[in-house]
Amino acid sequence: MRPTSITADRTKAILTVTWDDGEASELPFKLLSDMCPCATCNEERNNPDPLKIIRPRSYELEAINPVGNYAINIMWKGGCRFGIYSWEYLREIADLQQRRAAGNG
Repeated sequence: MRPTSITADRTKAILTVTWDDGEASELPFKLLSDMCPCATCNEERNNPDPLKIIRPRSYELEAINPVGNYAINIMWKGGCRFGIYSWEYLREIADLQQRRAAGNG
């Protein structure tokens, strides 16, 4: 599964991914930032320590850069800069969003 196009709408805060199977996914910046796959964000999400200070999330897009033929790097203003979103992971996020919208997730 690969994207045929990726478009960021900063006004609506939506990343639109059109897939090679014809499916189109509209992914909110907030969801993408909250699900950032980098090591720091994973540690913050998975740390059960209630006293650990977690840095505030940024939902304002700074840049999107290609990573080889398999992913994009999304950088957030004032936030994470190291999230590498593989095509498979982007599709997982899109499928999760679809399930949530249908009340199944």
